[in-house]
Amino acid sequence: MGFSQELHWQVLPSLPDGEGFAGMYAGVSNGVLLAAGGANFPKGRPWEGGQKVWYDRIFYLASPGNSWVETDQKLPAPLGYGLSVSFDDYVLLVGGSHAAGHTDAVYGLVFEGGAVRVDEAFPSLPYPLANMAGALLDGVLMLVGGQVKPDGLADSRFLYLDLNLPRERLQWREGPIFPGSSRIQAVAGVVDKSFFILSGFHLTEKGEGWDRHLLRDAYRFSFVDQVGEGVWEKLPDLPRGVAAAPSPAFSIGRSHLLIAGGIDTDERAALGAIDHPGFSEQLLAFHVPSQQWVDMGSLPAGGSRVTAPSVLWEKQWVVPSGERFPGVRSPSVSGLAQRPVFGWLNWTSLGVYLGLMLAIGFYFSKQEKTTENYFLAGRKIPWWAAGLSIYGTQLSAITFMAIPVVVFASDWRLIMGACMILLIVPIVVRFYLPFFRRVNILTAYQYLERRFDRNVRSLGSITFILMQLARMGVVLYLPAIAISSVTGMPILLCVGIMGVFSTLYTVLGGMEAVIWTDVIQVLVLLGGAVAALVIAIWQIDGGLPKVWQIGIAEGKFRVLEWGWDYRELVFWVAIIGFFFLNVISYTSDQVVIQRYLTVRTEKEAAKSLWTNGLISVPGIFVFLGLGTVLYVLYQTNPHKIGSSNPEELLPYYIVSEMPAGVAGMVIAGIFAASMSSLDSSMNSISTAYISDLHRFIRPGWEDRRNLRLAKWLTVWIGFFGTLSAVWIALANVGFIFDLFQKLLGMIGGALAGVFILGIFTRRANAKGAVVGILGGSTVTFLASRFTETNGYLFGAIGVVSCVLLGYLASLFFPAEPTKAEGNTYNSLIGRKRVI
Repeated sequence: MGFSQELHWQVLPSLPDGEGFAGMYAGVSNGVLLAAGGANFPKGRPWEGGQKVWYDRIFYLASPGNSWVETDQKLPAPLGYGLSVSFDDYVLLVGGSHAAGHTDAVYGLVFEGGAVRVDEAFPSLPYPLANMAGALLDGVLMLVGGQVKPDGLADSRFLYLDLNLPRERLQWREGPIFPGSSRIQAVAGVVDKSFFILSGFHLTEKGEGWDRHLLRDAYRFSFVDQVGEGVWEKLPDLPRGVAAAPSPAFSIGRSHLLIAGGIDTDERAALGAIDHPGFSEQLLAFHVPSQQWVDMGSLPAGGSRVTAPSVLWEKQWVVPSGERFPGVRSPSVSGLAQRPVFGWLNWTSLGVYLGLMLAIGFYFSKQEKTTENYFLAGRKIPWWAAGLSIYGTQLSAITFMAIPVVVFASDWRLIMGACMILLIVPIVVRFYLPFFRRVNILTAYQYLERRFDRNVRSLGSITFILMQLARMGVVLYLPAIAISSVTGMPILLCVGIMGVFSTLYTVLGGMEAVIWTDVIQVLVLLGGAVAALVIAIWQIDGGLPKVWQIGIAEGKFRVLEWGWDYRELVFWVAIIGFFFLNVISYTSDQVVIQRYLTVRTEKEAAKSLWTNGLISVPGIFVFLGLGTVLYVLYQTNPHKIGSSNPEELLPYYIVSEMPAGVAGMVIAGIFAASMSSLDSSMNSISTAYISDLHRFIRPGWEDRRNLRLAKWLTVWIGFFGTLSAVWIALANVGFIFDLFQKLLGMIGGALAGVFILGIFTRRANAKGAVVGILGGSTVTFLASRFTETNGYLFGAIGVVSCVLLGYLASLFFPAEPTKAEGNTYNSLIGRKRVI
């Protein structure tokens, strides 16, 4: 098998030393790559009588495009051949050797303010140790083997240090007995929540020294209940030895451990440097689910290194320096990156798609002469197009990518969300549509003024605007991460393209352009998902029967989990949670409501809602099925790597496995889904502001001036959304936006509760409605802050608490007249319905 098209070996800047080093320490501190220590033969090769020299030098590389810099700070002593890992902002240097022997010292290196600081306050090893293998798993540093002294035999003990504990409680402990032979220069690795030890040399006594024997065995350790408690498992032997290969082995995809080169035979290990052909250049991977060893191609000629560390930095596994022949070092630094090739045909498809979006905006720009045309497309959208647009605006790029990921990791319990849509549609058609269609309104919040007063309308509209502004940056940024990763496009360029294009066609074409671009997006995304599903099934040996067999055996098709635990997504939590989440979207969200206001009649609006509901069912089956099929594909096919980032599961598969051109079109669809989320927010915010707020601030403005303001407002909203996504990307402040979204999301349930108060109760009044909104939001916040309630229930808590508190508060303000007549369901159904 040839070199995998998804793996790319890259040359990085070389270390500023003509000879290079073996046995270096390496890691990442505050985003900067550090390399330190090591040894070489500066005054002649070993066979020429040269003596090995250890070093205390420390180097750093700020970015792949920079050069290495040697720091003034030195290690406390010249060291090499120990273990190094990155944790928090530290690079930990564990044990190692020097000219006088081995050491038990543990140091921490921190890069800050352009300099390196050495922290010597970490607990020492229980005994001196060098040439061991180790790695970090969930904050626990584990190591096996090594030598206590230079002329001693290999060790077999398993030590661990839980770095999650406070510094004063850190202590090395001995774990369960390692079942394999004692060894040095083994390769460690971490993947699939397990710790691996592979190959190495076993030492036996020989005269006054020892003889070494190449090992090909492999072991996995997995925690059971708590740190230090677990089991060792013997794995299939390697097809060849990999002693002294860069360690830890590279974790790629979700379930592969890749080993680059290494010493592969006893004969090669015994050869001298003069007649040595070089170390193995084979890339060998272990596929954890199938427990198979896989040939993944070869390193570039002359690229193999041994006795070198490896470190994950800037989305690539970096190997600094190392030994290229026995006794011969190299200062070169290489990196292995995992990324599928996007290709010119895919780029062409993407460009054509984006051009089509702009063309739609230009086409409809000539028809936007009034605010009603701009906001509601002149109420002339076909019902089927409005239905597809409702589905499209609910199907964001995040949802498109996230559903298969959730199913890949769990089961089909999300299907309840689509089922609840079918339950919600008749409720909306029967009870809500008459209020949104009887009068000539632009926003749902105009009903709140008819039923309560202007203050409630303004509060509802402002709440909606804030929720949309809070989500805009996130819905651009999160898909941009995945798209950037699989295409190689810089993330800021991704954000910029989506922000600029969506702003342009929304400003030009208004709601009509938004809806027709949504229609195309839905067709492309659903078509792409179906194509991906068919191709993935075809790639599985055994096809659908195999998917069914593994899915049933591993519980992947479970749709309900019985139980009463309100903290888990059990059956009643799923039913109640998804029901109320859909109530919120379809009864109080202007983004959705505005779409079924764009058709001619109430009957057509009902058809649009049923169209959305009926598409949701086969749609959810496609996305759920895709998650399960991809799970089976990657479990049963060890030659397919898959994305190492769960959020990139689907786009990665699309680019790496689907035909060129088709893949580009589907990725363009993901672009469009992100733009759909943004354009929906832009148009709806502009609609809400002009209709619910600005007309009261500037009541005398003519419609043409309001239209001009709406277009400029759309530009600034698009600029804000794009800029906020850029800020998240540059400043790493996504957590702030997540918090802001959660806080405002708690108000969303209360907002839906106000519509229930208005439509279904006669006694509710304006003051009670305000109390309901504030009280419902507060109750939801307290539930999220002080209980372990499942997040899917927050919508239900907000709606129910708003209705109860709002109704009770209204009873305390009986003197205030209500506007129930003609604005509640009971007072409306006695009248002839207007169609």
